[in-house]
Amino acid sequence: MKLNLHLLKYEMLFSIANKSILLSTSFFIIVILTVGIGLGQIGENSEKTVIAIIWITIALSSIFSMKAMFQDDYEDGTLDLYMLSTASLETVVFLKALTHWITTNLPIIFLTPVISITLGLSINHSFLISLVMFLSTPAISFISTMGAALTLGEKGGNLLMSIFILPAFLPIMIFGIKISILITTSIYEIMAYLILLALSLICIAITPFITSIIIKIHYT
Repeated sequence: MKLNLHLLKYEMLFSIANKSILLSTSFFIIVILTVGIGLGQIGENSEKTVIAIIWITIALSSIFSMKAMFQDDYEDGTLDLYMLSTASLETVVFLKALTHWITTNLPIIFLTPVISITLGLSINHSFLISLVMFLSTPAISFISTMGAALTLGEKGGNLLMSIFILPAFLPIMIFGIKISILITTSIYEIMAYLILLALSLICIAITPFITSIIIKIHYT
């Protein structure tokens, strides 16, 4: 347990040193505002469009910030030490995905109400959409670990990761966008929230094992 906490602390400090929070939030804000302003100029800045843009930007932010998760450790030999340490590789993957969610997606979740309000969504709807993101974005972070492992050591990894991982995001994004749109019409389906939560829990339980297998295959 103490080793796991030490690894989590190390990953958090490493992510902060790499300015992951700043880069991901800056990317999110710039893309949302730029596209929102552009759509506003042609009269298509509807709630459905804003919601779709927000979800797509979250997916892209996760992919762009995930490349360094294993790549830096692979290049400097830290990943080799992880594989030789007493901590299981599955635990290391879990902690890295958790760190990614905390430093990338969680700040975006907190920013979403502010961004949504500036684009025309109501305060209540904006906070409920943030709740939907809170339930679903863990799945995005954990799924992204598989893409990071698949593209380990590859040049142009971000493009390859997009090809591999974006289709896996589709169930999360479809449910998330649909529920968010229903929120704007004051329709609240509790079962839909539970499905999103279940998808996240399934990803949290399964993806560390799949990712660790991919990394081990890379070393064989």
